[in-house]
Amino acid sequence: MSEYEAFSLIYDAVMANYDYDEAFRWVKQVAGERDRLDILEMAMGTGKLTEKLTAMGTVVGFDRSEEMLMQAYRRLYKNPRAKWTKMDLRNFSFGKSFDLILCLCDGLNYLPDEADLLACFKQVRAHLKTGGRFLFDLNTAARFREYGDLKEIRDEEGYFLTWENHFDGAVNRYVITAFLEEEDGSYERFDEIHEEYVYNEKTVEKCLREAGLKALAAYDGYSFSPATPQSKRISFVAGIDE
Repeated sequence: MSEYEAFSLIYDAVMANYDYDEAFRWVKQVAGERDRLDILEMAMGTGKLTEKLTAMGTVVGFDRSEEMLMQAYRRLYKNPRAKWTKMDLRNFSFGKSFDLILCLCDGLNYLPDEADLLACFKQVRAHLKTGGRFLFDLNTAARFREYGDLKEIRDEEGYFLTWENHFDGAVNRYVITAFLEEEDGSYERFDEIHEEYVYNEKTVEKCLREAGLKALAAYDGYSFSPATPQSKRISFVAGIDE
């Protein structure tokens, strides 16, 4: 089964520890208190952050998972400031440019190699307005080392889930087995495999330069403290290299 096919149905419940409010506050502080921005959100998932971003302007979002976009539709279909479509991080294309482009919640960690990261950054460069900002974050090796060989079981209303994690130093792989409750009270089993790839700061900055962008800052999580080797999430601010 492909990534996020069944997981999309319980994604928001399982990922309840991700603080969308904190992420949104950080974005607002970087971008400034404006409400007429043209915003592109990459790997938008179920649209929870998208919904908040519409307070800052009109948002076009995309994801490669049809199942995640279906969850986004349920959240956003009445919101006139949000649009969404299915596209890939490596070759997305729109007939316009944007003031702000974002890819948060470690979406870029799913790109399997440096060539893919560079391809993504080139598309960002092609869609970013002069003076615009590109905000993105990445889980780090420190985060994945903390996960290690984690095994987790969740027994919640509507689903039962096991999560088995393994980090080999370069790739963090987690296997999800979920049993989702059906309307008749029975359960259907789903199995998914997810892989996130580690990119260090030097590689990220190199790919940005090759794409015609430059790193303006690298922060520890959604703070304004500089990233360190112990940072578990690094949040980057980038712009056009003029």
